[in-house]
Amino acid sequence: MPEAETEVTSIARNFEKPNAKILIGRDATEKTFKAFASNYSLVHLATHGVIDNRHPLYSNLLLTRTDGDVENDGRLEAREIMNLRLHSDLVVLSACETANGRVAPGEGVMGMSWSFFVAGSRSLVISQWQVNSASTSKLMEDFYAGLRSRAQSDTKAMTLRQAALNLLNDPRYVHPFYWAPFVLVGSN
Repeated sequence: MPEAETEVTSIARNFEKPNAKILIGRDATEKTFKAFASNYSLVHLATHGVIDNRHPLYSNLLLTRTDGDVENDGRLEAREIMNLRLHSDLVVLSACETANGRVAPGEGVMGMSWSFFVAGSRSLVISQWQVNSASTSKLMEDFYAGLRSRAQSDTKAMTLRQAALNLLNDPRYVHPFYWAPFVLVGSN
């Protein structure tokens, strides 16, 4: 995503430095993600999502690849995520089609979101279709600013809704394609 680094840098301003770990570019590897993700109550991934409906556990998020290192093949797969022990209250997958997957009887939609729930995440912000990088970056910036300043009675869903309304009010992003792809699932 062209705006991914800007998105992450902007979002990071909402958090205190000693309590945040920001991985951008070459630092955003699978090995690093797996090592640190369980330490945080909020995890944000701004990257490409690749959905495999035939083999949903091979759906993946693209991270930095390290040549010759099998643990860093650049694909954080759903099957790898579900084996993590996450303690996150919120995981945000700022990527394409992360709400999608194969519907399996007794399991629901198997894919990226399913794997994060299996790993222990309590809620996720995920996308229902391919997203525009610029509008997604703006939506995420507004969402995190809203989370930081929200009143106790505001929920994550209300905060996401307000971020979507902010986009809707921008003439560049009036069409639902820009402001409607992201949904909150899980605990509010």
